[in-house]
Amino acid sequence: MADFNTHIVGAAAVSGTGTTVLMMADTFPSQALAGFFILGVIGGILPDIDSESSIPIRWAFNGLGIITGFFLVLYFGAHYSLVELVLLWGASFVFIRYGVFSLFTQLTVHRGLIHSIPAALFFSLGTVVLAVRVFEVGVLTAWLCGTFVCLGFLTHLTLDELYSVDLKGVRIKRSFGTALSLGSFRTPLKTALLYLLTGTLYYLAPPADSFLAFVFNPRLHRLLLERLLPTVEWFSVSAIDLF
Repeated sequence: MADFNTHIVGAAAVSGTGTTVLMMADTFPSQALAGFFILGVIGGILPDIDSESSIPIRWAFNGLGIITGFFLVLYFGAHYSLVELVLLWGASFVFIRYGVFSLFTQLTVHRGLIHSIPAALFFSLGTVVLAVRVFEVGVLTAWLCGTFVCLGFLTHLTLDELYSVDLKGVRIKRSFGTALSLGSFRTPLKTALLYLLTGTLYYLAPPADSFLAFVFNPRLHRLLLERLLPTVEWFSVSAIDLF
């Protein structure tokens, strides 16, 4: 299995290439492109959130505990004293960081359902729904956010499959086939639940018509082909000319 740094680099390379392609289209502002890149990298570490000792899961639950406490303080700020609010914030953090975290690690198995293709679709569609319904971004931007999460996620799974093949010893490791899976026959109920939740998110997501129209736009394809290679000579524009 690939290590954490390899997953980060792989996801960054794929999402970086994707954002560069979108930059060529000259359709999205730099802030949106930066957001797409970050989401791609996040997607690259999501498959490891089911590992109790992984860095991403600790980051995720630490952040979730802090954010939840913050919103509780905002909600009860007018009713409780300063000490009560601090205690409420601390209690919510401890509950999520240690209580919910412990429950989550008991219910999940590393390289289990979360480490699968349907999980990639689940997180991707969840990002789309969250972007539209919570952050109120445009439909095209929301679908691109979900796409980058999915690309990063699938990059992680693909790297794990590639690392399952030992080229030096010319053998295939036992972990081969466990990354790019469609579910687990050992846990059919959890697999069915994952598919059900993914279908629900697809139902809640906005239509992808604008996203598909953008991806399959012939004008976009012609533009990318025109700018695929330099028309005169390589690196003809110097740094001085740019400024």
